[in-house]
Amino acid sequence: MRDCRRPVRRCDGLEADPAGAGAAGRPRAGVRAAGALTADLIRETRRLRAVAWRAWALAALWCLAFAAGLVAVLGVLHSADTLLATGTRVPGTVVSVASPPKGTRWIDVSFRADGRPVTERVDRSSTDAYTPGERVTVVFDPADRARARTTTEDGLSENGLGFAWVGLGMVLLGCVVAAVGAVGWSRRSFAVRRTGWQEGTATVVLAPSTGRGVNPPYLHVRLLSGEAVRLRVVPSTHGARFLRTYTDRPAWLGGTGSASVVLFRHGRGEAPYAVPAVALRG
Repeated sequence: MRDCRRPVRRCDGLEADPAGAGAAGRPRAGVRAAGALTADLIRETRRLRAVAWRAWALAALWCLAFAAGLVAVLGVLHSADTLLATGTRVPGTVVSVASPPKGTRWIDVSFRADGRPVTERVDRSSTDAYTPGERVTVVFDPADRARARTTTEDGLSENGLGFAWVGLGMVLLGCVVAAVGAVGWSRRSFAVRRTGWQEGTATVVLAPSTGRGVNPPYLHVRLLSGEAVRLRVVPSTHGARFLRTYTDRPAWLGGTGSASVVLFRHGRGEAPYAVPAVALRG
């Protein structure tokens, strides 16, 4: 059984239990790393699994938000179609027309409901041109006369629907990004459980600007074995730009390839801080 208190190249965070608990395969906590870095490896490995679960929960919330928004938009569209199919149809007259270059286009229409004159505003979504006095067919809900449309205008704001579809697209993008992040954290959690942690030092190197936004930094890790590993930080809420002053700081490397994690002694607080990364070749 390996002793995690000595400077070894790789450590899985387990040590024997002289009291006999090890016979049941139960690990001890409180493992101390050699050098300046002190961390409970078992706890940090489990924390990666918790991060993965939280990432999946966040992805689920994004997807639920997208589903709720999609149901709401489709419900509005269906309501307009239902009114056209089941509403009361009466002749009407265009009273006024608004066609602003920006904003919602609409027409005011007058018609008779229950023997009384009524004027309602109908938002326009078609390209038809209207003039005051023009005759149209109005379709309204007998239980709610304010809910009216014409046979050619559904009464829905094209700008409102446009914003709704754009918002849904952004939420869908958030859902995809969150799901990709959750998959990444799950892969890294599994990889660290398989490979354990390797102790060394890490230096944060900011990537040169390309004029297309902020690029994720690089991590130059040198293991106790002398092996040097160059990694690229993966865009995440666990970023490393605020660690840009870190040079040859004690750190542990877990996982491998595109499922790598660099564990620093601390991040913004005193707790160890895990940064997702991809190992680069060459």
